[in-house]
Amino acid sequence: MNKVNLGIIGCGGFVRGMHVPNLVRNPRFRVLACCDLDLDAASACQEAVGSGYVTDDVDRLLHDDAIDAVLIGTRHDTHAGLSVRAARAGKHILCEKPMGLNEAQCRQVVRAVGEAGVIYTVGYNRGLSPLVTQARALLAEASGKAMIYHRIQAPFPASHWTHDPAVGGGRFVGEGCHILDLFCELVDAAPIAVYAAGGTFLDPNEVHIPDSAIVTLTFAGGSVATTLIASDGCPAFPKESTEIYARGKAIHIENFFEMTWHGFGDDPGSIQLDAVDKGHRVELDLWADAILEGADPPNGLSNALRAALISFYVDESLATGQPIAISPEAYAL
Repeated sequence: MNKVNLGIIGCGGFVRGMHVPNLVRNPRFRVLACCDLDLDAASACQEAVGSGYVTDDVDRLLHDDAIDAVLIGTRHDTHAGLSVRAARAGKHILCEKPMGLNEAQCRQVVRAVGEAGVIYTVGYNRGLSPLVTQARALLAEASGKAMIYHRIQAPFPASHWTHDPAVGGGRFVGEGCHILDLFCELVDAAPIAVYAAGGTFLDPNEVHIPDSAIVTLTFAGGSVATTLIASDGCPAFPKESTEIYARGKAIHIENFFEMTWHGFGDDPGSIQLDAVDKGHRVELDLWADAILEGADPPNGLSNALRAALISFYVDESLATGQPIAISPEAYAL
C-alpha cells in the first residue's frame, strides 16, 4: 500500500479550510468519500478534493472496504462515538480534538482502538509546529528546569456551541487541550499537577460554565508552564504567543509564525515562516508514516489521553479551587 484511502467524516469550514488543502497537496492520501449530514458541505468538500463520493450515511463510509482510514472533523460531542465505531470497522483514525468530553468516553476510545489494533491520532497539532520542533531542539542545549508561558486569546462569542458542555465541552476541554499537550511536548518530564483560576468572563446569562482561566501545569523535576486562556479576546491582537525560559536562555514564538531566541550560540537568532503553521501538515504526514510505514503515530492514544485528562482536571480545579494531582499511570496504556 503506497496511498492511504481516506474517508472524511465532517465537512465543515475547518476541515475544508485546513485539512483539505493539505490532503490535496499530499500525494500519499486519496479521498474516497466525503460524509456530512449537510450534503451541500459534503459536496463542497468532494469538489475541493476532486475525488470520491458524497454521502450523509456514516455507516456507508465505515463499511466501505476500500477505505483504510477516516478523518473525523465533526462537533466535539460526536468524536468518541465515531472513533469507537471507526475502530470497530477496522479504520485507522485521525480525530480532531477533543478525544472525548469526559474520561469515560476517552477510555472507551482507548479500549476500542486497542481491541481493533488500528492506528489512532488526535488533532493536537501545535506540538508538531515547525517552530515548536525547532524550539525543542534548542531546549536540548539548555537542559534543566524551564518556565513557559503561553497566551491563547480570541473572541469566542457567548452563543458559540463550544461553550455548551454537552456539545463542545467548554473552552478548556474543547481547545485548552491543545496547549496542555504543547506544554507536555516542550517539557521532557511527566506532568504532576495542574491548578486553574478563572471563571465566566462572557455574559453569564448565556455562558454557564467557566470560559477563561490562567492554568498552571507543574512537572516532575520542577519545570512549570502557565497558559492564559481568554474567551473574551481581542480579534485585532495575535491569538497566540509562547515564551520559554531555561538556564539563562529565552525563546519566543509569536503566533506560530515567527521565532526569536537569545542566549544560545548564534545569539540572537530568528526565523520567520511564509505563513502561520500550527503543525497540521506535519500531522497528516506523520499519520501517513504510521499507516504506510509502521512508524509511531503522532499524538497516539497515551498522549491523547494525557492532555484530555489534564483538561478535565482544569475544570475540576476551577470548581474546587484546589490543585489536582496527575498520575502518569492514569494515561499509561
